[in-house]
Amino acid sequence: MQQIEVTDEWLYQYMPIVDEAIIRELEESTDYEYRFSAKFERKMRRLIWKEAHPQASAVYRQIKRMAALGACAAAVLCLYTMSVEGNRVKFFETVRTMWEDSELYTYFSDGEEGEFQSREPGYLPEGYVETERYLLDTSFVVIYENKIGEMITWEQLLILDGDSVVVDTEYDSRTIYEVDGKIVTVYSYSSGYKYAYCEKDAYVYILTADSMEIDDIKKVFKFGNKCNK
Repeated sequence: MQQIEVTDEWLYQYMPIVDEAIIRELEESTDYEYRFSAKFERKMRRLIWKEAHPQASAVYRQIKRMAALGACAAAVLCLYTMSVEGNRVKFFETVRTMWEDSELYTYFSDGEEGEFQSREPGYLPEGYVETERYLLDTSFVVIYENKIGEMITWEQLLILDGDSVVVDTEYDSRTIYEVDGKIVTVYSYSSGYKYAYCEKDAYVYILTADSMEIDDIKKVFKFGNKCNK
């Protein structure tokens, strides 16, 4: 077997060929269709938002201290004002913070992660069909689309301590509705786009729609109590 003397000239000649072969192998083995989980995407959105708002860290710590004090005060008050009204039970505390370009919902909870139970939307406008569905440990996402490409997304999140949701503040109106004992906040944009937000039990529900009437949005949030395991 002939011995090869590895010199600088030899490396300059053959390493580009090796590099090209390695890159080609990596490209051929890469899964370009891979989809990140909804939980990962949610954490990345939160991380990106925090990187864009470095001043939020100190405020977040202060908010958490205030939320802890508020929770203690609420617990004491609860001893005097206990109610059997089921939909008043709070599984987590929410702090809403306004920034220049965003509205941040931050959640504080002492509870542990329980078994996730998904809820289907209570209504779907005519002409929409389901195109995608993801059910993970702490989130449930369904995407619907009609013939002209308009989309509706239904997202259910199991809230854990420290989670947050970011809303773009470029909306034209923010309206609050009560639907079957649930508070639904609808953000409307001039393009017709709607972003609806609701808290129920240990979950946050988010509906986004390219074009949808308010009455239809209210019907969506009449999802009742039936859960799909």
